[in-house]
Amino acid sequence: MKRKRTYAVVDIEGTGSPANKNGITEIAIVLYDGKDIVDQYETLINPKMPIPKYVAKLTGISDKMVAEAPLFEEVAPTILKLLNKTTFVAHNAGFDYPYLKYFLEQSGYNLDTPVLCTLELSRRAFPNLVKHGLESLCGDLKIGIDNRHRAGGDALATAKVLELILNNGGEKLVDAMVKKDFCI
Repeated sequence: MKRKRTYAVVDIEGTGSPANKNGITEIAIVLYDGKDIVDQYETLINPKMPIPKYVAKLTGISDKMVAEAPLFEEVAPTILKLLNKTTFVAHNAGFDYPYLKYFLEQSGYNLDTPVLCTLELSRRAFPNLVKHGLESLCGDLKIGIDNRHRAGGDALATAKVLELILNNGGEKLVDAMVKKDFCI
């Protein structure tokens, strides 16, 4: 019998790219067992640097909001525990996974989990759609996004995209697209 997969649907907000010159301002993790959301985690993070104005305008996250938030190294053990023995999922995993991996390594932890990118997955599951960015995709699929460009809202919307694909016969497609060795 095939082992049931648990998905950790992750979204991070940061001050910019690349990770080694920036910081994380917020993270959300939605644990999804293929049928139900079984746990959620969300926190602001103090990036130890000013948030650029365009990022603050996009996300609504201000320097004042993160001033008293925990540092990443303080929440790193919780994050790693939530991600342990899951499949890491993000809409554009090519950004979220290496960014988070970098900050976990800076805190003394190693992130080593299979990865699934719902941006790539949606291109195969819905080839008739023109755009596959999260906002366009959710609009076309009639999935509501509360709090767009905030980690919690985007992670929940991504979990709903994954759920829709899995509930419509996409399990084999998901299995084929999970990357065991995710390198950027």
